Amino acid sequence: MRVVPEKRILCNCPSEADFARLVAAIGEVAAGPARGDGVIAHDGLALRFAARPTKEALLADLRAQYVNLILLDLRGEGAERDAQRAAAFEVLDELDRVADIEARFAFDRVLAVLPGEATPETDDLVLRLGARGVRHVVRAAPGASARADAALAGAVLAEVTRILRGRRTGSRALCASGGGITGIYFELGALKCLDDCFGPGSMNALDMYFGISAGAVVSGPLVVGYSVDEYLAAIAGAPGGRIPPIDLNLMRLEHVDARGFARRALLAARTGAAGLWSALSGRPARRDDELVFDYVDLVAAPFRADRFERVLRGVLTAPGATNDFRLLERPLYVGATDQDARQHVLFGAEGWERVPMSLAIQASLSLNPAFGATLIDGRYYEDGAITRTSNFTEAIRRGATLLIVLDPLLPYVSRRAGFANRRGMLYNIDQDVRTISYTRYETARRWVMRQHPEVSSYTFVPANRLRRLMSMNPMDHRPYLEIWRGAYLSTLNRLKVVGHRLAGDFAAHGLTYDPSRAEEVARRLEAVTRPALADFFPRQRVAIHQGPLCREEPRQGAELASADVGGHALNAIAAGRR
Repeated sequence: MRVVPEKRILCNCPSEADFARLVAAIGEVAAGPARGDGVIAHDGLALRFAARPTKEALLADLRAQYVNLILLDLRGEGAERDAQRAAAFEVLDELDRVADIEARFAFDRVLAVLPGEATPETDDLVLRLGARGVRHVVRAAPGASARADAALAGAVLAEVTRILRGRRTGSRALCASGGGITGIYFELGALKCLDDCFGPGSMNALDMYFGISAGAVVSGPLVVGYSVDEYLAAIAGAPGGRIPPIDLNLMRLEHVDARGFARRALLAARTGAAGLWSALSGRPARRDDELVFDYVDLVAAPFRADRFERVLRGVLTAPGATNDFRLLERPLYVGATDQDARQHVLFGAEGWERVPMSLAIQASLSLNPAFGATLIDGRYYEDGAITRTSNFTEAIRRGATLLIVLDPLLPYVSRRAGFANRRGMLYNIDQDVRTISYTRYETARRWVMRQHPEVSSYTFVPANRLRRLMSMNPMDHRPYLEIWRGAYLSTLNRLKVVGHRLAGDFAAHGLTYDPSRAEEVARRLEAVTRPALADFFPRQRVAIHQGPLCREEPRQGAELASADVGGHALNAIAAGRR
């Protein structure tokens, strides 16, 4: 027998008696049999109505449990009517002013019951509700008393059913932003926690993937089918995965842009010769400011990103994988910036899918002053974060109603005045970029989430203490274990805060939330002084999940490559890689 999940409906009615009459009338007109436990069965739905007559009771319930719908009974009679309506709008205002926009109750899941009389007061109620984003209203029959009758109960039940069935369950999307090498580490640590909470391989089974810069580096192998476990093992230099060891150390000769230096040296020679010729020929000497601005062009990005592209290409062209956007089972979209047009480009989208994935990712991470731009079909592309922090708006436009957003690029917030002022220029440039990036994202997210209440979004960012470590040098390849730990714990803490809402939203998209495995890992991570790869697995047993790659035949169940490796041994591996 199939179990029908209950839909919880909180009712803000003038009194307990009004609530009882309304629910009793709804039960009488419902199509399904009464269950005897306070649940009304109707049209394949199990509706549990709960009275929450005060603002405090309703808000407390919302903070503790998942709620499918709020019903505001604004009819009332006599002197208490105005007070009850004022209290109902206080509830809406309280819901609307929540600081965390992702914790805001969606107003397309609010139903108001109004009196049937066409009076100025009733019209004003409709306008006030609409101004706050309430989309659903049921009006009693003209002349009907406040006591619920069968006609009103039928109308309420029909509207409740329409709202609950009409909420579209669209696609699930991962939107991963940029943040340098430390950003890559943060996103992998966060994804490891999410994978543990929703089941091994769950982060490979979303419907769409959007990556910018560091987020593209992470999303590319993920959408092909490589697991988060394999990515972690490759960076830690541990065996058991299909990704070869990955070294993100920029300080190697192979990453130096020797050709770029040679080109700038030739330009310097020409500029110097021109200055010397001007002096010897007696022509007017160039002003100091002209010399300064000319010589600024001689300073170029010291590194080239094509070495990282080569590594990614090897991973994406391995047997069973693909480096072709068009051959993916689940779409990947990589954001980059056209350097000259100053426009955002979405590789993998219509008209941009012929570019190899690894080359698109190279373009997306080509951020000055570290890397020069990437040449593709006669155009130069650089880091996508220059023009967009996240492509979550594109995900919504393409039908996503559940968003998992990863954003590592947040500034460190110091409680001590003058902390940033005492640091150097490069630190403050980094902090300014992070502040601009996240402020841009927050502004866009607040506006978009109000326009799309049907979308559930969950953003995972580093805790402030972790941001301080990540801000020291965003290109530092060494502290990956410490960043993984901070990312894992930050993500789990966020899940605990929004767990009751998240469990309901994810369940509607076929994902079961069980944090027990992650909580076991978190206890270990909090206890150790220096984490090792083994500490990210229960009982310190490294069991690397390997699902099928996108071009392989589906397997019966996932494969695990297990390795009993103690924390001391893995710490030794990590120390050797530093």
